Amino acid sequence: MKGAGYYIIFFMILIIIVVPAGVVRGCKPIRPQSPGESERIKQAADSETISLYINSTGKIEHLLLEEYVKGVVAAEMPASFNIEAIKAQAVAARTYAYKRWRAASGKGCSLHPGADICDEPTHCQAWITKSEMLKKWGIFSYYHYYSKINQAVNATAGMIILYQNEPIDPLFFSTSNGKTENSEDVWENRVPYLRSVESPGEENSPHFVSVKEIPVDLVVSRLKEKWPDIVIDSKNPERQWKVIEFSAGGRIKTMQMGNKVIKGTEFRQLFELKSTDFKWERSGKNIKITCKGFGHGVGMSQYGANAMAKTGANYIDIIKHYYSGVEVRKMQKK
Repeated sequence: MKGAGYYIIFFMILIIIVVPAGVVRGCKPIRPQSPGESERIKQAADSETISLYINSTGKIEHLLLEEYVKGVVAAEMPASFNIEAIKAQAVAARTYAYKRWRAASGKGCSLHPGADICDEPTHCQAWITKSEMLKKWGIFSYYHYYSKINQAVNATAGMIILYQNEPIDPLFFSTSNGKTENSEDVWENRVPYLRSVESPGEENSPHFVSVKEIPVDLVVSRLKEKWPDIVIDSKNPERQWKVIEFSAGGRIKTMQMGNKVIKGTEFRQLFELKSTDFKWERSGKNIKITCKGFGHGVGMSQYGANAMAKTGANYIDIIKHYYSGVEVRKMQKK
């Protein structure tokens, strides 16, 4: 028994310390051994390599496109989701990159000359390394989740989303309120494939309903800071609020606030709400705001995609549901 105990301890050390260390080391980019080898690698990989600007280091890294997609999927979608939803996310991520990929006649990243894309999610797409995945998921979940993402990306390798033979901007977000939005209701420009559609099953998302209470004096001060000429009751501002227009997706498009007409998106941003589907009520010295959904609401809902996958939809079904009139095909260099 004593000898068996030593073996158990040794095995645990191997799993907890040695194996993760190997994984983290494996995350570092492989450096070529010689100039000649570097050139051969470059020639072999040029057709499938994307240049990524990493904000944390301020450097550009060159990655195989499919490896880049794995890092995006790991950063952008819960790895616990159904694999068909993960496949849909992989195709969306690849399409987004392809549209900007200079090797495919894209314009590259507008903020970082020399890069095709960056890892800043407010500008391009989020992306994480394998070592960051390990920290995010933990050692015991890492192998399962990475294997799942690897399978999803490999199964859809080269597939992108096209509208009238051109790659789309595959917008996506976390959770809808049961419907997605028309693009012009959020950003004014009408995009034919970004139409409002039903998105059932969202109730299972932990982000489906959120509640935020904001002190009345803070509400008033933020309003006056944003619009100095606003005329509003400082004690009961909410009594002078009303919805003027709802969007096709059932969110607030415009609203009246005292003498001002503002956009629902402006209100959401000002008070850091999860969506523009919100209602308000007085709660003592606070204004209680209840939101449905999480995100801008345009394009593919991630939790909606997962709900569709659970009912038997495949990744192409999901993509064609959330992006109207599109097709999914293998990418081609221009």
